Parts: sequence; structure tokens; C-alpha cells
Amino acid sequence: MTIERPDPLSHVMPGPPLAIAAGVLFLANLMILPGIAFVALVWLWWKHREHTDPLVRNHLQQNVVACLWGGAVLVGVSVAILLLGGFNNPWTWLVGILYFVLFHAGLIYLGVMGLIRAMNGHTWRFPLIGPPLP
Repeated sequence: MTIERPDPLSHVMPGPPLAIAAGVLFLANLMILPGIAFVALVWLWWKHREHTDPLVRNHLQQNVVACLWGGAVLVGVSVAILLLGGFNNPWTWLVGILYFVLFHAGLIYLGVMGLIRAMNGHTWRFPLIGPPLP
């Protein structure tokens, strides 16, 4: 005779699929499909920007705005470092690459935190670059 054990995770309710998709597309834009995932994220936001679930609206808005601000800051500061330091200066490249890698890794970390919040059904705000919560 076998004893059936209840699934220990059966009580966990996953977050809304659209909120989770927004987080996944944000991370995909940073890591594996830059540009393509951004277009998909903007399309998803455009199609569902007035969704009835405030959690879905929150995650879609946060991820789209974070993509826009994050990309602008990442590229803008990297270009400024290169232009101000000169292209032939090795220190410029060292600082520029360190900045790019650390900022990029920070965005990935925050994206994972947002995805976890979406999976758990909680709202999320990106620090500094995310729009304020209502």
C-alpha cells in the first residue's frame, strides 16, 4: 500500500501569466534576445496596458519603463565615458567595460527580483528607474 503525500506546493498560487511574461521578456531583452524581446514587451504592454488586473498593469509598465531608462542610461553613460576619456586610453576602456558590466548585471538582478515578485503575485517597482506605484 502506498501513501499519497500532498504536493507541498499545491497551496502556492502563481502570479498572473502576463505579469510573468513581462518579467521574462525584460530579462530576455538583457540577456538573449536584445531588441526582439523589447519589441515583444512593448507589444504586450500596448495590447494589455488597460488590463483589469492592476498587478498585470504594474509589471508591464515597470518593465517597459525600466527597459527604456535602463537602455538609455546604459548606452548613454558608456558612450560618455568613451568620448570623455578618449578611445586610445586603456583606462577609458577599463572604466567603460567595468561600468557596462556592473550596470548590466544590476539590471539583470533587479529583473530577476521583479520576476520573482510577479511569480508570487506582488507588485514591483524598479529602484530609481521605475515609475512610482499608484
